[in-house]
Amino acid sequence: MFDDAPLVFQATLADVPGAYNLQDVEQMRIVLNGTSVIDWRRLAFTRHDQIDDFLRVSGFELSDPTDRLQLDSVHRRALDYLTRNFGLKLHSGVVDLDDPRDLFLLASQPGPAQRDACRVLKVMHVIHHVDGRELLFRMPIALSELFHRVEQRVFRALDGMKANGVRIAEFSGSRKTADSILTKLLARRDSLAAEVHDKLRFRVVTEALSDAFGALVYLSSHLFPFNYVVPGASRNDLVDFRRTLEGDPGLSALVDLLHLPVDFEEKLERAHQNIFSAAGFKMINFVVDIPVRVDDLVEDMPGYRPEWGRVVFCLVEFQLMDRQTDENNNTGDNRHSLYKARQHVRVLERLNGSSGP
Repeated sequence: MFDDAPLVFQATLADVPGAYNLQDVEQMRIVLNGTSVIDWRRLAFTRHDQIDDFLRVSGFELSDPTDRLQLDSVHRRALDYLTRNFGLKLHSGVVDLDDPRDLFLLASQPGPAQRDACRVLKVMHVIHHVDGRELLFRMPIALSELFHRVEQRVFRALDGMKANGVRIAEFSGSRKTADSILTKLLARRDSLAAEVHDKLRFRVVTEALSDAFGALVYLSSHLFPFNYVVPGASRNDLVDFRRTLEGDPGLSALVDLLHLPVDFEEKLERAHQNIFSAAGFKMINFVVDIPVRVDDLVEDMPGYRPEWGRVVFCLVEFQLMDRQTDENNNTGDNRHSLYKARQHVRVLERLNGSSGP
């Protein structure tokens, strides 16, 4: 019944909502393969409105003067880091910006400024992340409140997906209980508390695999910035990226434009599989550190400094599959109850000292 090879996405552009551009495909690809944007060679933005959408899900509104100042600060600190530590003489186009969106366009277009634009954006990506983590450590916010804010954003994104023609068969969100967290940490030798990414999890089941493609594109454009997909935490059992693109008359035109070879995924080692899942269990799974705005909370924060920004981050796990795959996942050895039973057996073995080193 089950095949070890990934299922192949067979739909054509006529079967999925909208026509996808190169940036859409690149963003969807990083969700599937779990690589890091630090290793990217270029972007594929072509318009300011695309960049506005990206900045918005990253936590920046250019029309907000405070956000603009924060973005300018991140840019200046990135320039300072590169010149101070590596002695780089950066292209004037990436140093003197009238509009920060132009940096993204420079990183997307061949030319003398492209490499420097990519360098600066990579450092800005990390600085923004560090700022958000620092602010979270300083801010007295309950985890439940942070989860609630993320849940509200995900619910809005779900409505947006439906409005854009993505057929959703089932959707659920869950917060992992204390017992579940303990069981997971006790069962895995490589786990630390900080590595439990699925304290907040969302599960999306689409009507068909073609809808899963549309869901990935929508989520990486409207809910979370693709650059904060956690590297090494993605699992893709359902979409064969190369065959998907080459087999579609619309998507195949993008193959030669990709920043990495179309067969790149075939050379990657498969992500670490959950040892408690049955061999036939298949899904798309990824983790994102989602930016969350906390404007209302920083207003009365003692000692708050504007350079800390107004964004914190929350790790969220997503599971995505089509209806047929979901039905297969709930039969035989794939059933969740058997997964939990296998996990409990391992915990008892470790607690009894009988599982080996």
